[in-house]
Amino acid sequence: MIHSPSPLARLLKIAQRGEPFTAPDGQAFIRLRDASTNGFFVLPVRSPAFREWLFYHYFDAFACLPSPFAFHVLLHHLEAQARHLDDHQGFAVWRRVGVRGTDPIPQQILLDLANSGRRFIEISADGWKVTSGENALFQTSRSTLPLPEPVAAKRGPAFAALRSCLNLPSHPAWLRCLAWLLSALRPSGPFPILILQGPPSSGKTFAARVLRSLIDPSASPLTPVPGTVRDLLAAARQNWILAFDHISTLPPQLPDALCRLSSGLGASLRETYHAEPEPLQQYHRRPVLLTATENWSCPPEIAERSFTIHLPPLPPEKRRTETDLLRNLQQAFPAILGSLCFAVSTALRRLPKIEPPSGRLPDALAFAIAASPSLDADEDEIRDAFGIMPTPHPVVPAVLHLLRYHNQWSGTASELLELLGPLPGCQTPKGLSQQLRRSFFALADSGIQLRFHRRHQGVRTVELRILPGVVPVKKRKPNASPKPKPSSETSEAK
Repeated sequence: MIHSPSPLARLLKIAQRGEPFTAPDGQAFIRLRDASTNGFFVLPVRSPAFREWLFYHYFDAFACLPSPFAFHVLLHHLEAQARHLDDHQGFAVWRRVGVRGTDPIPQQILLDLANSGRRFIEISADGWKVTSGENALFQTSRSTLPLPEPVAAKRGPAFAALRSCLNLPSHPAWLRCLAWLLSALRPSGPFPILILQGPPSSGKTFAARVLRSLIDPSASPLTPVPGTVRDLLAAARQNWILAFDHISTLPPQLPDALCRLSSGLGASLRETYHAEPEPLQQYHRRPVLLTATENWSCPPEIAERSFTIHLPPLPPEKRRTETDLLRNLQQAFPAILGSLCFAVSTALRRLPKIEPPSGRLPDALAFAIAASPSLDADEDEIRDAFGIMPTPHPVVPAVLHLLRYHNQWSGTASELLELLGPLPGCQTPKGLSQQLRRSFFALADSGIQLRFHRRHQGVRTVELRILPGVVPVKKRKPNASPKPKPSSETSEAK
């Protein structure tokens, strides 16, 4: 009498098409071959994606579905295999951007195209190429969209096509965008936060969609800011780049969480279909992109880790349809991606020769300086774009002098202009407000927090406050005014 295989035996036969292994955090995965392309992909063992793959092939082979008991026994078996075979443990699984090599400077950076051919870009100091293979373990989510295969092309026209679709106010702003894109192609961070701020009809939302889609296209390129840290971590588990749109306020716990996520944030995860009390301990670093309303005041902790670009309003005669903009971008997309890959290759080749810089965002600055020849920029232009100026604008020492005897000052830009007096580029209240925004980082480096507010009657105010313990405040008696400097006649008489 011939006995038919049990449901568990049938499941094992299907599962043997893959190879189980564990990631450094202990999570069990299975590596599977795509029969149609000979490429490879990975799925968490305890995930809806693996369950769907298994059920599909089980039904295709046996015209029925496995029992829940057999399915759960199989999950335990695959986890046991992955965790008890020495050569199946500690394999890094990447989301969109990966790395090969253990040195501080990567030997290769990998960019997952997430396409049907299971292909990825391999970037090294010698160049880049599109390839496939089993030694690049990439994980995707349902919202992950594919990248087009890049092509080698002249960088100037490719980058010019990208810049022509972005309403950027200056060349330094353009270099900030490029530096953020290059940083998002680094696998380990820390990552600068890119903030696109401006009034309505300034193109900030469109620019954010374009910049995010160049590296990590998604079915939902921009989302509202999450309400809790739990929601933020859920987004980090499903995406490489986190892009949040139209920020006017942030929940109190979010600024600190965003800062920690850009430099490294640990979190616990309980897996699906898992009854064990011990959760996974995971570590996330993610590039972050924010669009903000004109009146949003950036918290100091975020400002210290961010590039801020203030987009001007687009006059009606300069506005173009999104259809026209996207048509031009789609044509140039492979060349733009190829130019970014060449810039990363240049950075990998030149990084060992670069003197490590100091100042704001030193890791991103070093990478941008190393890539500068491929960006048609020199080191001074890169430093200028990062807000590292040899001397600050005169408005900075003027504000410092104003706050020598006060912890803070608040009022309108007109009132502040009367106190500071005319300065270069600050002859009007509007000019003073614009220069204060441009000097945001220089003021922060001097220990001064800058905020803009709009009162309920529509009056805009400026708030300047000395951060505790940074700038010493001179004490003076009540109702006393600062002593004037002695004139030359008084000095001679003495």
